[in-house]
Amino acid sequence: MIVGLTGQSGAGKTTVCRVLKNDKDIAVIDCDVLSKNVTMQGSEFLRQIKDIYPEAVDDKLTLDRRKMSEIVFSDKEELKKYESLIFPFITREIVKEIHRLKDAGYDIIVLDAPTLFDAGADKLCDTIISICADKEKRLKRIKKRDKLPDELILKRFKSQRSSEFFKENSDYFLENNGTNEELSESAKKIIMTLKENING
Repeated sequence: MIVGLTGQSGAGKTTVCRVLKNDKDIAVIDCDVLSKNVTMQGSEFLRQIKDIYPEAVDDKLTLDRRKMSEIVFSDKEELKKYESLIFPFITREIVKEIHRLKDAGYDIIVLDAPTLFDAGADKLCDTIISICADKEKRLKRIKKRDKLPDELILKRFKSQRSSEFFKENSDYFLENNGTNEELSESAKKIIMTLKENING
């Protein structure tokens, strides 16, 4: 079973991933890690976009991540353009990982993907779990975690989908306005249900 795990920034995906990774029958593909691999110095992707974003990719094909964030999160059209360029590279890496983990015998493979729907990776999934939370709580969590200014975080929020979208397009919807313990318990219940479905 391929499970998509997605949601809003700062909503609690990391906590749910921790629960999933503790289960020996479950493999988690971190799509942020795959994205960073795609944008490593000298990569084919950076070679393709260097002329499009010369202020964010230098002559040694190194990506200035903060500069790129400023560009794409300030302009919705710019974000769409960037996503249309990078998502095919990330999807290719996801498919490779799925095949590798299937061959390794895992029953459940989870795609931890903040941009699951935007990348079209939801089409690879049998079921989808989304996590959302109130904006104020998410802002506080990200400030503590990433040490970013409010302005940049709020720009990122504007580029993301609403709670209503995630609720309508997911099989399981978690609203994380409580404690990490409560969220972990909810995640464990979903895991039990998924395993029951696999076992008929």
